[in-house]
Amino acid sequence: MDDAPDFAPAPAPAIETAQPPKRSSDHVPHWVWAMIAAVTLLTTAAGATLSITAIAALQNLPRTVVAAYLSDLEHGKAEAAMKLAGIRAGAGDVLLSDAAYATITDRIRSFTLQPAVTRGSKTTVKATITQGDRTYQRSFTVEPAGGIPGVLPFWTLAPITPDTVDLKVNGPAGLAYTVAGKHPESMPIGTAVTLRALPGTYPVKFTSSNENFEVWDADVTATPAGGYESPTEFNARLSSAGDAAGRRAIDAWLDACVASTEADPKDCPFFTFSQLPGVTISDVHWHLGTRPIVDLNPEWNSDGWQVSADSGSVSGDVDLLRSSDGATGTGTIDSIPVAFAGILTFDGGGPRFVPLYSDGSQPQSGA
Repeated sequence: MDDAPDFAPAPAPAIETAQPPKRSSDHVPHWVWAMIAAVTLLTTAAGATLSITAIAALQNLPRTVVAAYLSDLEHGKAEAAMKLAGIRAGAGDVLLSDAAYATITDRIRSFTLQPAVTRGSKTTVKATITQGDRTYQRSFTVEPAGGIPGVLPFWTLAPITPDTVDLKVNGPAGLAYTVAGKHPESMPIGTAVTLRALPGTYPVKFTSSNENFEVWDADVTATPAGGYESPTEFNARLSSAGDAAGRRAIDAWLDACVASTEADPKDCPFFTFSQLPGVTISDVHWHLGTRPIVDLNPEWNSDGWQVSADSGSVSGDVDLLRSSDGATGTGTIDSIPVAFAGILTFDGGGPRFVPLYSDGSQPQSGA
């Protein structure tokens, strides 16, 4: 019937929830105000009793603020997580940024939270975190931040001390490196470097200005505050070109020793002397019998690359002079075993071998 009365219900009046005025010092997240609005609608007419659902929501707030922090890390939002954790990046904090955090290889990928525990005035939330291929636990302290104590408290994370990436690069001059694509302001070779960071594993990439040595790229996992024991160390290694150049330098050093005409060549692994009273040696001719087998450690150690060699031999011929009557003759130097140790380094002039023993400690033989 066209003139029948319209029984459709009239639109319900809109319910507006008053929002507290925003102050410049007010850092309460929007989700907190949304929960306050929901709780307000759940109060009784007298406004004195909260529903069971609302009370449960309020009790869960400490876990919610922890979840917000971990969720930001899970999704690569480093700067948002830092804001929740009260972390301010300084000039040297090259890893505390979204750009650096985007390069890490194992950020947090999941987490679960236990109920908040209050002991005395301290409330903590324990999290079980899966990061990369490992799972660990970490506790977070939460603090009241206004609201109605005992009825409608607000919560915030207590300031979190950042993790650190600790590393030390050992090797000669000419090495440089980046962490998470960033070049720290101060990163001297041979000195431990500590960089503040967020949880994760950070890529470290190296460059060398010398083709003879290099450092292999690797990763460093950030260590929680208080868990630091020693830096992750990276040692320069000889490249194939450096190994070949080093062995040539060692051979050249030994060949120079053999070419000497002295009975006791300086800094060489052999010498001889006369066993006859009143007879002196001159014009020594050394002969390399067997070239020593050289073991050249490819990894930097303290001042260079360690060298050890053994199983070599030399012999020789000498001129003899008897001082009592001026008589001359020739003598032979029996086979002398040759072994030595030393350090290989590289400088502007190329590879250089430095023996570690002093004169008088070498193998010897009389003529």
